[in-house]
Amino acid sequence: MRTFQEDLQEAVAYHGHLCSGQIIGVRMARLALKMLAIDDPKKFKDLIVYVECDRCLTDAIGTVTGCKLGRRSLKWMDYGKSAASFLNLKSGKAIRIFTKMRMRPPEGADLIEFFESFADDDMFSVKSVKINYCPEDLPGKPLAVMVCPECDEEILDGRQISHNGTEMCKACANGAYYELED
Repeated sequence: MRTFQEDLQEAVAYHGHLCSGQIIGVRMARLALKMLAIDDPKKFKDLIVYVECDRCLTDAIGTVTGCKLGRRSLKWMDYGKSAASFLNLKSGKAIRIFTKMRMRPPEGADLIEFFESFADDDMFSVKSVKINYCPEDLPGKPLAVMVCPECDEEILDGRQISHNGTEMCKACANGAYYELED
């Protein structure tokens, strides 16, 4: 297993700067890998991580675990929480780790020193969880593809919804985050 310093350097290089979220994310991911007995996460292809925020710690978790959105091994759940669940598909074991408290280093403090003063047990709560997923959620090629009858765009892996009795994309059924310009 890599050292904390190596993981932190990679996370910072990817994220662009050192911050509390990077240190928390690296420690969270390393704790999960230890608890799930995964020694070399970059070669282990049976890990899925569900992150619950779109903040700095998510980048750190991705770099330490090797999980990526584009490979379908990193899932973003928009809960706004400093938490993540780690699922070992091979063993079926899953844990959810979340921060116990918001830790704010004093202005000008050395971030690494500040966070080194906390044990994992002080920083995190760990719970065993069961994660329900379907084959369409797993990494690999799309298992199902359909075309939305409204916008003619492909919908992958069963992400369509039924709206007034018609299967269509979420954007057409519920409104999109974007507006088409003429």
